[in-house]
Amino acid sequence: MSGHTFRIIIPEALGDEGVRMLKDAPDADADIRVGITKPDLLKIIGHYDAIITRSGTSMDKEAIAAASRLKVIARAGVGVDNVDIQEASRRGIVVINAPTGNTLAAAEHTMALLLALMRHIPQACASLTRGEWNRKRFTGHQLSGRKILIIGLGRIGTQVGIRCRAFGMEVLGYDPYVPEKKAAEFGFQKVTDLAGALSLADVVSVHVPITDETHCVISEKMLRAMKQGSYLINCARGGIVDEAACAQALRDGRLAGAAFDVFTQEPPSADNPLFADDIADKVVLSPHLGATTVEAQTEVARIAVGNALAALRGEQYDYAVNLPFMEQHLGDMQKKFVRLARKMGILAAKLTENDGGPAVKCRVMLRGEALNDEDAPGNRNRPYTIAVIKGLLEVTHGPETNYMIAPILAAERGIAIEESFGESRTYHNLIEVTVETQSSSQTIFGTITEEGRQHIVRVNDYWIDFNPHGQLLIFQNHDRPGVIGKVGNLLGAAAVNIANFSLGRKESSGLALAVMEVDGVISRELLDSVERDGDMIWAATVMFSGEDPQ
Repeated sequence: MSGHTFRIIIPEALGDEGVRMLKDAPDADADIRVGITKPDLLKIIGHYDAIITRSGTSMDKEAIAAASRLKVIARAGVGVDNVDIQEASRRGIVVINAPTGNTLAAAEHTMALLLALMRHIPQACASLTRGEWNRKRFTGHQLSGRKILIIGLGRIGTQVGIRCRAFGMEVLGYDPYVPEKKAAEFGFQKVTDLAGALSLADVVSVHVPITDETHCVISEKMLRAMKQGSYLINCARGGIVDEAACAQALRDGRLAGAAFDVFTQEPPSADNPLFADDIADKVVLSPHLGATTVEAQTEVARIAVGNALAALRGEQYDYAVNLPFMEQHLGDMQKKFVRLARKMGILAAKLTENDGGPAVKCRVMLRGEALNDEDAPGNRNRPYTIAVIKGLLEVTHGPETNYMIAPILAAERGIAIEESFGESRTYHNLIEVTVETQSSSQTIFGTITEEGRQHIVRVNDYWIDFNPHGQLLIFQNHDRPGVIGKVGNLLGAAAVNIANFSLGRKESSGLALAVMEVDGVISRELLDSVERDGDMIWAATVMFSGEDPQ
């Protein structure tokens, strides 16, 4: 821990446990400003290292631009739709949430809505307090023996499924990013056709974040696909369900009932379609209470504050939503492959410079069990691919290019990223990188030995073996006597020592590829001299820095 005191602003009510942690932290100066207005926040946010929010504080582009000192945005909850993730990533600000803190609370609230909906509990209560006694009117349905379709098999969706199975329900799960094997572990049947699954389910419950992909995923079209007389529950995020179309489906009898804890606009306006009097007997509504339990608020505050402090201190932390991967969760061999992949990206970029054109595509093939982690998120590239992209862009955007910004920069530059997996061959685990320009391509193979050493084993058509470390001189030449001697003399005259040397020769060709690790600096003038006087086709230098050579 450094002697620095971190200034942290809390603009919304935070659980008591989180406040206590901040007060007990000797290196934290917490400024609790519950209810601060957006204009006032913009005036002072530049003085803080971190902000701990809930859902009511908008950390949009304007707020992030004003936060010149900010290093961490921590959300005491799951959703981060109030944070401009891309802008935070551009500025190197870590965005942290607390995805596990309210899992049980949200799952239990979903079950509460489901039971209330199927048994007409709110309507029956209101009727009874009006002095009525109409049992027949509120005849409901049992859960046992019915099918529920859970859209989104993350933490909350999975917990809902487990509880539904305990009630005797058959659980269908739709989630393109969850392997069938994972769903089967919980006794769920994974489905791939959403419309088809909607037509079979008696109950549909959504548990996905709000993104461009999930916005209105339950659209008017999908509502038409739902089974006649089925029930719909949204305890995830407003905007996932088309509220107006849902209200109409209730009127038409397509849906027997719907329960909402979240709304497209919060608080919802009085003219929200779900508030219509003619469907009041078919809806159960609550004001975003999914995470509102004493236990959940305590836990999300603990997680958010603990990880924010750890991130500020440079310690291990969890749940950074804008880091493409968490390196501390990788095994030792996986970490070594990440470091190798970054160097392969740097090497590919330097070789591509010889073509004079920008990269338009980067293809990464991962071979071997160590590189194909089944538990990795299916909607994101593996750490090795991200590391290749980072290395590739370091050459043009500088070493400050971080893992957060690398995929964004690649997309802005129009670089298509392709990731695939293959069986291991000569090497137990191998990364194959191909970077294409409009006119040519560069291919590099890399592996890690059992001793943990990095090796580049192929460059384009040349099988070769060298350690990507320090400064390398790489050149292609006509395969004839005297070339290496000339290069050695030129380097020696410039007081540059050759530390290691590797040569690759291509069958049925008069060309060769050489790689020299050198001690000393090869100037632009020396490189031109080597290329010209050494009779090279081309020559390039690559400098690796900031990495363990192993």
